[in-house]
Amino acid sequence: AAGTFHSLALTANGAVTMWGESSWSSHNLEQCAVPEDLSNVVAIAAGYDFNLALCANGTVTAWGTNSYGQCNVPGGLTDVVAIATGVRHSLALLSDGTVAAWGNNGSGQCNVPAGLSNVVAISAGYNNSMALKSDGAVVAWGSLDSGLCDVPEDLTDVVAISAGWRVALALKSDGTVVAWGTSAAGQDDLPEELTEAVAIAAGT
Repeated sequence: AAGTFHSLALTANGAVTMWGESSWSSHNLEQCAVPEDLSNVVAIAAGYDFNLALCANGTVTAWGTNSYGQCNVPGGLTDVVAIATGVRHSLALLSDGTVAAWGNNGSGQCNVPAGLSNVVAISAGYNNSMALKSDGAVVAWGSLDSGLCDVPEDLTDVVAISAGWRVALALKSDGTVVAWGTSAAGQDDLPEELTEAVAIAAGT
C-alpha cells in the first residue's frame, strides 16, 4: 500500500514494514512509525499521511497524522473484514455487511447512507466513498463535485469497485468496466477494446 510520501508492506507473519518520509515540511507526520505492539495483521491501507491495519481478530489500528480524526478508530469497532482509506478519511466493512466511517467529513464522505447493508466491498476516494452490495449494486456518497456520486442508473452485476479523486470505476461480471465522474483529462474515456478485465484501480 502507498500513501503520499510513504509505502508499507504486509509480511507473511502478519507484521508491517514501512519506508519513506516520516516528516514533511513543518509537519511531523509519523506515518512510518509502525506501532510496536502491532501484530497478526491481515490487511493494510495507506491514506495521504496515515495508515490502517486490520488485525486477525477483526480490530483496526491507525497511526500517522490525525489532523482530521483519521486515526480516531471508533471505540468498540470489531468484526471488521475489510478496510479502505481516502485522503483523510477511512472506511471499515463489518462482517454483518454494514459500513463504518471516520475522519475528514468536509464533503459528507463519512455520512454512511442510512440503512446501507449487504455490503461486500468498499472503496474510498479523495472525498468520496463507495460500497458494493451483494446484489451487484453500487452506492456512493460524499462529494457531489465531478459527478462522483452519480452512479449510472443502469449499472448492475458489479463485482469490484474503485474510487479515485475525480473518477469512479466499476468492474462488471462480464469483464467490462464502467466509469463515471469528470472526463477533463479523459479519465472516464474507456478504451473501446477493453474487455475481459479482472481488476481495476482509480488514481487522481
